[in-house]
Amino acid sequence: MAILWLIIRVFFTSPLLDNISFSRAYYDRDGKLLRITLSADDKYRIYTPLNEISPHIKNAIVLYEDKHFYHHPGINPIAMIRAFRQYTSGVAHPVGASTITMQVARLKYDLNSKTIGGKLLQIASAIYIDLFHSKSEILEAYLNLAPYGGNIEGIGAASTIYFGRNASDLTKIESITLATVPQNPTKRGLNTPTGIANIEYMRKNLVERWITEYPNDTNLMTLAEMPIQTRKISDLPFLAPHFIDNLNTRKMPQKMSTIYTTLDMELQHKIENALRSEINARKSVGITNAAAILVNYKTMDTLAYVGSADYYNRDIYGENDGVRARRSPGSTLKPLIYATAVDRGLIHGMTLLRDTKVNFGVYAPENADSEFYGPILARDALTHSRNIPAINLLREIGIRDFYNILVESGVGNLKSPKHYGLSVALGGAEVSMVELADIYATMANLGTRRAIRFLRDAPDEKITQILSPEAFFLTIDMLAHQSTPNKQIPFTKNITRPLHHYWKTGTSSSYRDAWTAGIFGDFVLIVWVGNFDGTPNNAFSGARAAAPIYFALADTVTNYYKHAGHPIQDNNFLTPDMNIISVDMCAIGGGIAGPYCPSKEKSYFIPGKSPITRNTVHRMIPIDNKTGLRACRPDSKTTHNALYEFWDTEYLDLFKRAGIKRNSPPKYMPDCDINDIADDKVPPIILYPIADTKIVITSTADYENVGFMGLGATNDAKLIWFLDDKVLGTTSNGETLEYRVPMGDHKLSVTDTNGSTTEMEFNVIK
Repeated sequence: MAILWLIIRVFFTSPLLDNISFSRAYYDRDGKLLRITLSADDKYRIYTPLNEISPHIKNAIVLYEDKHFYHHPGINPIAMIRAFRQYTSGVAHPVGASTITMQVARLKYDLNSKTIGGKLLQIASAIYIDLFHSKSEILEAYLNLAPYGGNIEGIGAASTIYFGRNASDLTKIESITLATVPQNPTKRGLNTPTGIANIEYMRKNLVERWITEYPNDTNLMTLAEMPIQTRKISDLPFLAPHFIDNLNTRKMPQKMSTIYTTLDMELQHKIENALRSEINARKSVGITNAAAILVNYKTMDTLAYVGSADYYNRDIYGENDGVRARRSPGSTLKPLIYATAVDRGLIHGMTLLRDTKVNFGVYAPENADSEFYGPILARDALTHSRNIPAINLLREIGIRDFYNILVESGVGNLKSPKHYGLSVALGGAEVSMVELADIYATMANLGTRRAIRFLRDAPDEKITQILSPEAFFLTIDMLAHQSTPNKQIPFTKNITRPLHHYWKTGTSSSYRDAWTAGIFGDFVLIVWVGNFDGTPNNAFSGARAAAPIYFALADTVTNYYKHAGHPIQDNNFLTPDMNIISVDMCAIGGGIAGPYCPSKEKSYFIPGKSPITRNTVHRMIPIDNKTGLRACRPDSKTTHNALYEFWDTEYLDLFKRAGIKRNSPPKYMPDCDINDIADDKVPPIILYPIADTKIVITSTADYENVGFMGLGATNDAKLIWFLDDKVLGTTSNGETLEYRVPMGDHKLSVTDTNGSTTEMEFNVIK
């Protein structure tokens, strides 16, 4: 019999709460209730394990319902005999004999215990339950199924709805109050004034029995005389509706009924209000709806999630969730194209690209302003959202390769690469705001893609490494120049912000969607403006509609953390382990700045990968004082030096087609002989080591391995290296020559094949 019992217990006895549908109680990250959803059978029923239920309610239930619960075999024979006698003798209101176990049987199997057959089946079921389940399992099942008035079932839902607290935190008087409800939930439900009035007498009665059992609790008599203060179902919150709707569609374990999310409800409120205010200010131009999501990219927690400007506004289809909707992202995917190009060694931030009219058969893409800039630096092409450079980079990367990058970055529901073609660079592939936040968080995490978290207790999940950290760092550095005022983004003029924003706008075709996606502090913020029915509006511009809202929301976030005593700080994305070098580059024409570059800027490149060239555009040449023509040779009496730009013919043609004039040199004087014209010798540049620096030996040796890198005037230049008049070797442009350099002061020189030489000094110290 023991073996048979064990077989039935292990293989044929399912948990008592199997196949029971439960509600979900959603809380924000700080434990504030957001919403309680209904179970599949339209009940408020929150699963609560026995160890998370106050011992007061357990004791009160047993005392009131079944004081011999821990000793009988599922039924109480003495109580049943007494009840049977009263029933057969015609007593008007015979005492009940149902045990807690019998009530579990009735609730679980939906038995009609008012008929003789139903009562007998209830008794048999109770004996079976008691035989194959522990008393703890039975009590847990009862406390999760007991009726508490209306469609409220279980102590978890009852304590949350009526008293606004978890079942583990119920006080003694609250526990006693709730213990009396299940016996007659219709008349004693705490959700009606009549129910509260009916329960007051029963509560006093149970308090008296409680004091008999627990003599030290005499103070409960005073509490029992006080009015019962409870909340109603209508008082339940309905907060962050789109966020909860999203979570409620996700599959979760059956008994995962209490859910703590990553949402910061106070911040959510502020962002909702700021978004609504921004929309109201723009209704005159037809802007009536927007959505936003805020993610902390360091923790990957979703802190705010606003699916529409007004959830209850049917005119804008407010119940639709703009955060999950798939829309054309416009140019917001371009940073990923540039990062891929950087990783492939095609560009760095100050590589010169072409922005000129092109035609791919039947496809002739244009820029949004229908203009072309001609030659343009990569960083400016990205921040000014030039379409042609992005398409040209995509062609070099390969459509299929970039398509695979999109898939690895979390973009789903994509059609084949052939379906999109080159249009994928301009928003041809639809994405959701969550997916876009994923991409920008990966960028901020320098290529480490981690899962966006919606639940507080979800693991920090690393998915994959996309591209190199250096590629994303250079892309972020390009986006840092977005704040530069320009005619495309006029509202940035004269605005100084305490935080750096790395942001990108996007506008879909026919002005159906306006986007701004950005990184600031520890956060990624995505803003979308548009209509859910796809109605276009010329006001739906990423720069003019979404960007101002983005900055308004970003300011809201900044002020929130400032007032909370945790001001947002800028993040330094450059880490010591990166293969990154910073050098002076020329703002006009790009490349390593020569001696005559009128505007130099520090910029980054990846040694051994980035295409580094020497900028030889700017040269000082002799000009004849009388004619203004280019002199054959310099002469202090008849000539003066002047700075001009020497562009290749191809670039001059691009500038001409773009309507941009350059400071090109004048013609030579007529009497110049080609053999008499002086060569313009441009000396090479030493990229590393930096002049007058100290290189520290990091080992116990008396030397340090030093890498020498330089650039000649032409791409095919050969450089000869000398250390203290000793020949070290020859390198090509951008190539590194390593040499073991001893301690002390050293003189380094490099000479190209034209005889031009550059010298510098450095030290190696211990």
